[in-house]
Amino acid sequence: MLIFSFNVVSAQEFYSITGKVLDASSKRQLSYASIQLISTNISNVTNSEGNFVLKVPTILKADTLLISYLGYKTQRIIITPGLNQKVNITLSPSDINLKPITIRPQDATELMIMALNRIDRNYHVDSKQITGFYREMIKKGNAYVSINEAVLDINKSGYGSYRMDQIGIYKARGNYDSNRIDTLLVKFQGGPHSALEIDVAGDPFLGVEPIIMKEYYDFKLSTPVTIDNRYFYVVEFNQKPFISDILFRGRAYIESESMAIARIEFNMNVEDNPRANTFFIKKKPSNLKMEVVSAAYLVNYKEINGIWHFDYSRTEVKFNAKWDKRWFKSNYTVMSELASTEISDRQRRIENQSRIKSRDIMSAKVQDFTDENFWGGYNIIEPDASIESVISRIIKQLSKRYKESQ
Repeated sequence: MLIFSFNVVSAQEFYSITGKVLDASSKRQLSYASIQLISTNISNVTNSEGNFVLKVPTILKADTLLISYLGYKTQRIIITPGLNQKVNITLSPSDINLKPITIRPQDATELMIMALNRIDRNYHVDSKQITGFYREMIKKGNAYVSINEAVLDINKSGYGSYRMDQIGIYKARGNYDSNRIDTLLVKFQGGPHSALEIDVAGDPFLGVEPIIMKEYYDFKLSTPVTIDNRYFYVVEFNQKPFISDILFRGRAYIESESMAIARIEFNMNVEDNPRANTFFIKKKPSNLKMEVVSAAYLVNYKEINGIWHFDYSRTEVKFNAKWDKRWFKSNYTVMSELASTEISDRQRRIENQSRIKSRDIMSAKVQDFTDENFWGGYNIIEPDASIESVISRIIKQLSKRYKESQ
């Protein structure tokens, strides 16, 4: 992991909208809820604690927030343009009103095993070419220290294949703020590869074969949800209490007809376990104590002509660092996002000089692929902007490149 840093320079004035999104009945925080300022391209998602921040130029007069979350009723909130403000939002579950569906076993474990056993039917078995937008950020406390962005070429192997995915950099850029780097320099190794390694359909995160999965995990059915008039089972899982290995907990959204895993949200059970450091910390000074506080992940898939494809992944790892003979800890958050912008059967050759390996550090390669002309009007890195809004600003350049390759 690398303490990246950046300087944001802007001639515009901004005001901030901050808030938290909660379940209306349980008051549980809703992670990765979508926040959109209507009539603009400004949007964001809530973090793992349900909090969000929107930076809005004062020249914009939009006055309504649109808040949406999987399985919940969408809500609109009126805000006051031009003023810093904080809003608290509660969402209620959406009603389920669907056409008849295929009845499946109502045993959560069997549903999960069925979904994993159908991966070769539901996901592409041939290699695909993916153009993806990747972003990784590091925060020290509440301040961003580093950010790197890149457009990637990904030769993604078919699901069930033993071939490794190949990743190449097309364009990239990054910034860091040296004023925020103290005596600790943190490096993020293999970021883009990590974003693909949590692809559950290609490499089941549960850590065990489906046939013995019930020996390691407890499963239970949660309230089902609807997405675009489709019915999804929601299976919650956690490792059994007597299992000493560090495994996972979370929930999987399984489409009822195909039994495809369409989305999965999960955490590694690292809390209060010093052995968790071995999974994340590759190298550190002997007089530095580090503690991994949390590790949260999200993977989303999209269906194209009956076949499901990798769509988006997000990682967020938090840790503390404390030097010997110092009173205070430093808190760090390492985040990454990868979104597919175009999927094709046509393979694009990835040259060796642009290829990024699992041990590479993105920030060390950014300079070789920097092209300010590519980013056009999007010439300021905005860490609080949603990845969708970033992609919308460079989509013309990506479309131009796609046409040129035809």
